[in-house]
Amino acid sequence: MTVVITAAALTFSALPASAGEASLSDASGSTRKVGALSQIEATARPGAGSAHLSPVQRRRLLDQAANAAPDTARSLHLGPREKLIPKDVVQDTDGTLHTRYERTYAGLPVIGGDLVVHQRHASRTVTYASKEKLTLPTTMPKVSATAAKKAALSRATAKGTHKASSHTDPRQVVWMMGDGPKLAWETVVTGIQQDGSPSERHVVTDAASGDTLENAEHVESAQGNSLYSGQVTIGSTRQDDGTYALIDAQHGGHRTLDSSVNSNGVLFTDDDDVWGDGTAANLQTAAVDAAYGAQTTWDFYKNSFGRNGIADDGRGSSSRVHYESVQGVPLANANWQDGCFCMSYGDGADGQHPVTSLDIAAHEMTHGVTSATAGLGTYGESPGLNEAISDMMAAAVEFYADNPNDVPDYTMAELDDLHGDGKPIRYMDRPSKAGISSVGYAPLDYWTPQAKSQEPHMVAGVGDHFFYLLAEGSGHKTINGVDYDSPTYDGLPVAGIGLTDAADVVYRALTVYMTSTTDYAGARTATLQAAADLYGGQSDAYEAVANAWAAVNVGTRYINHIAAEPLPIEPVAVGQPVSRQITASSSRPGPLTYWAKGLPHGLSIDRTTGLVTGTPDRADDYSSVIVITDAAGDTRTFSFTWTALESGGHFFVNPTTYVIPKWGVVESPLVVRGKPGNAPSDLKVTVDLDHEFSNAMVIDLIAPDGAVIHVKPWGPWVLTPELHESYTVDASAVTTVGTWKLRVTDGTPGFYNLDPGHLQRWSLAF
Repeated sequence: MTVVITAAALTFSALPASAGEASLSDASGSTRKVGALSQIEATARPGAGSAHLSPVQRRRLLDQAANAAPDTARSLHLGPREKLIPKDVVQDTDGTLHTRYERTYAGLPVIGGDLVVHQRHASRTVTYASKEKLTLPTTMPKVSATAAKKAALSRATAKGTHKASSHTDPRQVVWMMGDGPKLAWETVVTGIQQDGSPSERHVVTDAASGDTLENAEHVESAQGNSLYSGQVTIGSTRQDDGTYALIDAQHGGHRTLDSSVNSNGVLFTDDDDVWGDGTAANLQTAAVDAAYGAQTTWDFYKNSFGRNGIADDGRGSSSRVHYESVQGVPLANANWQDGCFCMSYGDGADGQHPVTSLDIAAHEMTHGVTSATAGLGTYGESPGLNEAISDMMAAAVEFYADNPNDVPDYTMAELDDLHGDGKPIRYMDRPSKAGISSVGYAPLDYWTPQAKSQEPHMVAGVGDHFFYLLAEGSGHKTINGVDYDSPTYDGLPVAGIGLTDAADVVYRALTVYMTSTTDYAGARTATLQAAADLYGGQSDAYEAVANAWAAVNVGTRYINHIAAEPLPIEPVAVGQPVSRQITASSSRPGPLTYWAKGLPHGLSIDRTTGLVTGTPDRADDYSSVIVITDAAGDTRTFSFTWTALESGGHFFVNPTTYVIPKWGVVESPLVVRGKPGNAPSDLKVTVDLDHEFSNAMVIDLIAPDGAVIHVKPWGPWVLTPELHESYTVDASAVTTVGTWKLRVTDGTPGFYNLDPGHLQRWSLAF
């Protein structure tokens, strides 16, 4: 599957404040003035991290993995029609192997079926892009390839691809994204994007129903203008005729091409090996910036992580400058494309500002690294995370280069004038500062449930913010003369671990633990595991990673080395059994213990498990306290008001929240006492729930004797995020006393991949 992509960022960290200001030096030795929070010193564990593999060593390990693939597949209990194909391998200094596989089923590529096997001696763990069982009733499509191709062309056009065409037949695939495996057709549609950039849409069509499963652009643009890097040394090669060509033999033979001649580009040559004059009018100047960006990014990956080129195989890419749109007008963007293993740079909207800045070059090349490793896809939050990681590494490359003509910072294309205001196009410390973009959204400072459906460059703001916080921490500070003031979602401070260590964590997470379907919650898991590998699971750096994610509303933060999920303290009701689990963890070894006082009367907490159980017997507002203690004696205290509602007589309520699983069923019980005889013919059922398509919920009432009384049918076909309704049903044929249940069935059509909903509360009024 060919992938092409482009731009984004990340943030993290938290520790106690220290008074005054501290002067810290980064890896380049430059001094930064920072605010009240000191940075955390992350100390690498002996033997942690990845070993440097030569191309020959890497190839040998991949060959060994290919030879062992059938045995590996059997040991993972994959089906007889499944095969594993090694894609990448990482070896740690302690010998641990992380082998990344793509999967096939009956010879068909599986999109979203990739996995990583982590092998250390006899111990093995696996990271799956999807844990769904891979099986299909048939591999014979009901929808023909011709019909799928015709539909794909139409749907690509509807998404804004002009002059849509497809020069290859659709390929049959298995689609594993979302709700399980489906036989599908993947059609590659090419054409022109609205801004004139080339378009390459991958349209995935359900081979049984004809529904569109995916319609994703694989050439995405990072917008920016040229950034002149001053006098730099770039690689060139002397030709047989005595001239010089922009072929960098020290960096895999990277080639810099002039696309003002034709779209494929012509190799830049020169008589005296002195390139450009520092002005946009000289066509060679953009070539110098592009060649410098490519070699600097290569050197960063080589010297920081031992990576030998974008694909870690020693092969150089190519850069095409002065790239024009298909309509022949200048482009104010740049992109990476797997198909040509190349970057393409436009000359800006006015044709006078080549989009060849160092951070843009690093951003685009990182898309190539991501494609060669995790392969972050076009589904859900993965495209935004992809953009974010490219922004993160672009910032890291700037600090690595420490070029006085391009002072390192945490903005993207800061000298770019794309919007005509001289401002950067992205701010990592506070992404929303960039304002509303041309697609109608501002970058997200914090994660929201809508992140899975918004434009990727906007969703990247969550990752950008995380990375800045992980590297530098929150609050006001001045770094290299640039003022930053980074907020946090929970209002609590965060301390950074430094840019170099933050980049180390993200790179290891990307290359070892992320897969094609990783979202922000998965990125949190991957970076925490990476931090544990590099610095230890009990380290301050490990906690800093968790706290930086919490600061952008992803996961929980550590306070006194204890992290706790939000307490399940929605109201309880008199006479209704309660079972609420307190979920917490510690970065220190040993078990947790739990203690509570002031719980609603009738409830108690298990000291070893944190499970709160019982039946409330008195309505009131209770001043409650729960204390969690780890084995080292650290404590975390939660104080809150817990309400017990009146329930009995003619009114019974269950206020406990239940998750409505996607396309699934949930039942909530309600105990009715003290009302002999049958229920009335006008029983009132009140329901409060949330779901992106709440009207698709089917609601039934199950009486104590098992009789099913229909409350709400499917529909109407209206997108309504919440439902708060009262229904009257005839329950006169069933007895009143006993346990009633409200059953909610998610009737959302299968082609909608929506988040789970919540049954918030329900009640019966007799």
